[in-house]
Amino acid sequence: MKSDRVREQQVPMKSVYPITIPPDYTFIRTDFFYSFFAEIAYIAFGLVLGVGFLKIICRHKTYGRKNLKPLKKQGFITVANHCHLFDTVMTGMALLPRKAWYASVQRNFEAPYYRKMFRILQGFPIPDGVFGLRQILNPVVTAIKQGKIVHFFPEEELWHLYQGIDHFQKGAFYLAHQANCPVVPMVHLFKPRTFFGRTISKNILTIKTVIGEPIYPEVPMKDGERVNLESVQKMTDRAQEWMKTQMEEYHQNKK
Repeated sequence: MKSDRVREQQVPMKSVYPITIPPDYTFIRTDFFYSFFAEIAYIAFGLVLGVGFLKIICRHKTYGRKNLKPLKKQGFITVANHCHLFDTVMTGMALLPRKAWYASVQRNFEAPYYRKMFRILQGFPIPDGVFGLRQILNPVVTAIKQGKIVHFFPEEELWHLYQGIDHFQKGAFYLAHQANCPVVPMVHLFKPRTFFGRTISKNILTIKTVIGEPIYPEVPMKDGERVNLESVQKMTDRAQEWMKTQMEEYHQNKK
């Protein structure tokens, strides 16, 4: 359970336009019309938020890009802490020149304004309900086998400006076993910028993104066999513990 202090930081997404996701919904679109406008949106958001805000104002830097080099010709899953309104942009900047697809809870696609923005920026919904993961399984596995990157936020909820690692959902790691691909953990670290010892604003930060080494399924899935749930749990724990360690070391050094 999260503390009351953390709960107050959650960014609510109101379901104003409820949707029903049909069985034939195209989660990951690859048609020319969509790809063309997604490319334009990616560039625009990258310049305005990625460079204009994150790079210049927040001094965003990425470390650990070397861990992506062995994977440059294959698809994989990335995970990161859900800690900032623009953490998808931080993730996107860290992965350049490649682009990722972003999985998000269904209610984000039912919110005013955000729903269209998420979709055009290569986002797709995880349907509500117990069968939500099953609906995205084939599209995600197919995309990864085609060489694409798919990103998940295992914490599920957005806790704006929270620097801690909470309970992880195992869905991303289960899908990694289905696709027999690695999961690359990432962690977004930040602290408020100061001027003569005084905080400028809680939203003006110094941001650091660290990319960890790929984590592979301990027990790869074989044809005709079920996913080894113990292997999924171990993969989840390794990613979570790595992120916690990075977080703790960063903030201890900043004291």
